[in-house]
Amino acid sequence: MTNKDLIKKIIDEKGYVTGTIIKEKGIDTWYLSDMVKKGILKRIGRGIYLGTKGVYDEYFVFQYQNEKAIFSYSNALYFHNLTDQIPHRLEVTVYQGYNAYRFNKNIRVHYVKKDFHNMGVIEIESPYGNPIKVYDKERTLCDLVISKKVIESDVFKQAFQEYFKQSNKDLNKLMKYARIMGIETEMFTLIEVLA
Repeated sequence: MTNKDLIKKIIDEKGYVTGTIIKEKGIDTWYLSDMVKKGILKRIGRGIYLGTKGVYDEYFVFQYQNEKAIFSYSNALYFHNLTDQIPHRLEVTVYQGYNAYRFNKNIRVHYVKKDFHNMGVIEIESPYGNPIKVYDKERTLCDLVISKKVIESDVFKQAFQEYFKQSNKDLNKLMKYARIMGIETEMFTLIEVLA
């Protein structure tokens, strides 16, 4: 199998190929440039390529290029079926001190202490079937409580109501995160009122 055939096979399996993937396979990245010139691939971002019939996945592409950005708030609520509002922009969280200057101005960025940044990160499939990192439900609800003053009250209320309807909720994890993030009393009060 030639290197180009191997790249095509990766695209057939994943829907995309990255420079990192082919380097791990021992293939030189100039093959990607050559395949773009020949119209076999299209470059959709720094280090990421699609086959000519591939579908652009803004969630996957953004996170591939900005791996420290975790999908949060409106995006996380939507992915976890805690809201019926479709997000109109990407919303991510990075740690304090992270330089988000390259991010498009339409992307909403939240900053947290570095100690909290990786807490509750899970991997799910984007709407297009690609792997992306997002905060779990419990972490997302904690973020809402911390930012309660700037979150629409309807969104806040619906998120908690939908969470309590779900069979796979984890109240122990929710309270553990709340304790770590310093909002245990407020979370306990919300649980008493909404559960």
